[in-house]
Amino acid sequence: MAADDNDPFEQGKLARFNQEPRKNPYPKDSEQYARWEQGYDFVARGFVAV
Repeated sequence: MAADDNDPFEQGKLARFNQEPRKNPYPKDSEQYARWEQGYDFVARGFVAV
């Protein structure tokens, strides 16, 4: 199953997985911003758990 490159959650996950700086490309109060942050944090929590 391929990830949807247009999904902000998947973009945030990929950014964190690739150890990119936290540079959310979406407007601060948008739903896309929140989903990108959730994806970034999802991977960060996984790294801490291992």
